[in-house]
Amino acid sequence: MKLKKISKLIVAISLLIGISNSNVKANNLTIGTPSIVGSNTIQFTVQWDNSWRLATGPSNWDAVWLFVKYQDCATNLWRHVDLSTTVSNHTVTGSQLEVITVSDAKGVYLRQNTNAVGNITSATVTLTFSTLVNAGYNYQVFGVEMVNIPTGNFVLGDCTGGTAGIGFYCNTINAATQAAGLAQGAYAAGGWAATLTSAYPMGVNSFHIMKYEISQEQYVAFLNTLTYDQQLNLTSVPPQSAAGTLAIAPNTNGRNGIRIQTPGALSNIPAVYGNDLNNNGTFNEAADGQNIACNYLQWSDLMAYLDWSALRPMTEFEYEKACRGTLPQVVNEYAWGVPAAQPSPAPLTQALSSAIANAGTANEISTTSGNGLCAWGANNAALGPLRCGFAATGSTSRVQAGAAYYGCMDMAGNVWEQCVGGNQSAGTNYGGFTGILGDGLLLATGYTNTSGWPAWGGSNGGGGIMRGGDWFTNDARTLQISDRWNAQNYVNLNQTRDLRVGGRGVR
Repeated sequence: MKLKKISKLIVAISLLIGISNSNVKANNLTIGTPSIVGSNTIQFTVQWDNSWRLATGPSNWDAVWLFVKYQDCATNLWRHVDLSTTVSNHTVTGSQLEVITVSDAKGVYLRQNTNAVGNITSATVTLTFSTLVNAGYNYQVFGVEMVNIPTGNFVLGDCTGGTAGIGFYCNTINAATQAAGLAQGAYAAGGWAATLTSAYPMGVNSFHIMKYEISQEQYVAFLNTLTYDQQLNLTSVPPQSAAGTLAIAPNTNGRNGIRIQTPGALSNIPAVYGNDLNNNGTFNEAADGQNIACNYLQWSDLMAYLDWSALRPMTEFEYEKACRGTLPQVVNEYAWGVPAAQPSPAPLTQALSSAIANAGTANEISTTSGNGLCAWGANNAALGPLRCGFAATGSTSRVQAGAAYYGCMDMAGNVWEQCVGGNQSAGTNYGGFTGILGDGLLLATGYTNTSGWPAWGGSNGGGGIMRGGDWFTNDARTLQISDRWNAQNYVNLNQTRDLRVGGRGVR
């Protein structure tokens, strides 16, 4: 079977530079059509705008996590390609970028090779497989924008000790804390939290986090590499359902436009999914919502996506580190770093999907503006989340764009962030979570095959907790960095597909 050329894959939209008070800008990541070069290399182009690598301030960078899948033409199964761990086996043209390999061979990072801020012009990337793969297979290259979170101490919680809905006490998390672990009740109100072992990722050590929540386009790309049986468990309707059937949403509430484009055949041929937000029967049009944050993701959906991407779930400690950075804690603060009581009025601005321009497109923006622009408080199921990174424009500051300390977007509002907590229930202690990475593979059922991950969220399975609030809930406390009380109240939402729930991963 000859190599099938994969059309240009636009994986995600709207990059930003959320660094201190510098300008925050939106941008595209574009991955060109891949081709096989030689016996074990793949070549494609990459470009994106407004990239950064800084030596001062947060001293971090943005990067693209690249990974490759191949389709065995004999079985039609898509599988993960391991890449060489030797840097010199990979090349990128031009003088702007460098390839960073990883020890498990599941992908590579692409980042700027010097301290700079600016656009990445089209560069040709050549990646070498770690083992020979049949050149007659079909291939796809996937890219996920990431933000580096540097090694460093930070403060967990805002020192309120559980008042006003804030669940965390106040702790300085440093290398000694990581090495010793935390005793049960030492970091959470109510004493229900499990003991955290020294292996639990507390956010002290460097990691990368997805710059945005998973978009609907990214979840579609994931579904389209799965078997029928895997699709069956990671959507809400059978894959053989009629064309146009909503795939994960029960109805048109919540702005989720993922639909069955081509029905599958029972237990044999998988469905093809696409984006059709306007439900006109024409898929993947410019205004079909590809870049809207993907809601209706239950815990098992998120775990499968992260395993498939060779990422992992983030812990709630890592969530706070990514939001607050190395700054001192402030009572009732939001991800953009300004507390609710200072200045007055509170720097929190409501963005609703009923007040947007360019609805459903890659350029969707809120027609509302103000400090702390955030998708929250709609209290109307007919509305929904907004485009990932919607609040960033060419002239917004970090506070205006609602950007977190290191440059992540939508850490407050849009959709709930599903994190690994330290909760202990049903005899399972996920305070012992070790941060093991996904391997790019899934079980035949579609669920994660990675042992040591919470198998299910919520109080019945242990491990999962919700952070950061959402577009629907009319309670600003849920948006605050250290809010854990409301997160625990909502924890059971990740046991079902809910219009408020999405997620992102780390590595």
